[in-house]
Amino acid sequence: MAEICAFRGIRYNPSIVGDLNQVITPPYDVIGEPLQAALYERSSHNMVRLDLGKMLPGDDASDNRYTRSSALFGQWLRDGVLRADSAPALYWLEEDYALEDGSPCTRKGFVASVRIEDVGSGLYRPHEKTHAKPREDRIRLTRACKANLSPIFSLYDDPDMLVSPGLEKAARTAGAPDARVTDDAGVESRMWCVTDPEVVAAVAAAMQGKSFFIADGHHRYETALAHRAWMRGQCPGARGEGAWNYVMMYLSNMRDPGLTVFPTHRAVFGLKGLDVGGLLERAGEYFSVEAVAEDPALLDAVAACLPGRQRFGLCVKGTSGGWTLTLRDGVDLSSVLGEGVSPVLRGLDVTVLHSLLIERLLGISEEAQGEQRNLRYIKGGRALLDAVAGEADLQLGFLLNPTRIDQVKSVAEAGERMPQKSTFFYPKLVTGLVLHPLVEDVEELRSL
Repeated sequence: MAEICAFRGIRYNPSIVGDLNQVITPPYDVIGEPLQAALYERSSHNMVRLDLGKMLPGDDASDNRYTRSSALFGQWLRDGVLRADSAPALYWLEEDYALEDGSPCTRKGFVASVRIEDVGSGLYRPHEKTHAKPREDRIRLTRACKANLSPIFSLYDDPDMLVSPGLEKAARTAGAPDARVTDDAGVESRMWCVTDPEVVAAVAAAMQGKSFFIADGHHRYETALAHRAWMRGQCPGARGEGAWNYVMMYLSNMRDPGLTVFPTHRAVFGLKGLDVGGLLERAGEYFSVEAVAEDPALLDAVAACLPGRQRFGLCVKGTSGGWTLTLRDGVDLSSVLGEGVSPVLRGLDVTVLHSLLIERLLGISEEAQGEQRNLRYIKGGRALLDAVAGEADLQLGFLLNPTRIDQVKSVAEAGERMPQKSTFFYPKLVTGLVLHPLVEDVEELRSL
């Protein structure tokens, strides 16, 4: 059964750091070098210094981004920059954001300590493929800091709304949030620490028997599994005990009306001898190909695709508008993609795009896709069109519709994995609101 617990979170001390907006960050995996540098400049206490420290020319086994994060973490705890909450809590979180059309929306959920479960348990259900390099990065950071610095974003299915109402009521009754921040995208996050043991117990009981579906943070969960295995080797007599058997997780009901998934579009670069006319001709064997004269019309045409159909937009450097590619009704995907691709995966836009258009028709291998040698992932349809038009190295782009929540659930329940960047759950959770120690006594972290 799914086991969730309250925990003594480690949080910033506003009396020392001042404005919390200056110390929070986006998730590590969306921070490039320019943003990393900007966050360093924003505050000497910005969380990027722990979660994604700079690599320096002289780094070696004893002095590197991970050892520096560990030392800084201990220093901030000793100086009171960070401090542990006095009582275990569940952390209720509300995020106000705008949809692509500007309409307001609020997503609700809570942060908890969740017992780590193996893949075969049926309680942990991933849906995306992972890669070794980011996983190794997170493993080294976790071992160095002995804490989860950012939460995994997971979903649970609660159609009867039994889990969260009591927690939300307790937060509302408490009054003003314990933390309120607004990130660079304009998303406001409000967090309450709920310590009432009866409320915590009711939430834990309601979560029993539920599975958690990872929305964002697959590498972090695999890191938690690896860290647990490593700690079992270090502490062979304490397999079921120890804070390292748990991981920090943000949990949101997949029935929450504020839950939003955006698509992540694909841009292609570095292909020699690219023949767009030949691509369109070959695509016509599988797709109904229609030219669209203007960029706005292309965006609208892709979005207007009916549920259950698979349609992509193709934009090419030097052209206005582009083409829609709509999968023909008679195409047998089991024959085209192979029997090794399960029915639940064949129904995904990203599978058809990657396997048929990108790999078969453009010749970009699965290995090259995984290493992003010829692919760039871009958020926002307008951003993709502008990037293909304006960036010299980009040759063409594919517009997608978002993966539906029911598809995420079906893929995870079937034990399958989608291609990387199949989902973009928006907004991204900010890093720095609360940290999760992986030791029994937080005082141990002060000596790092």
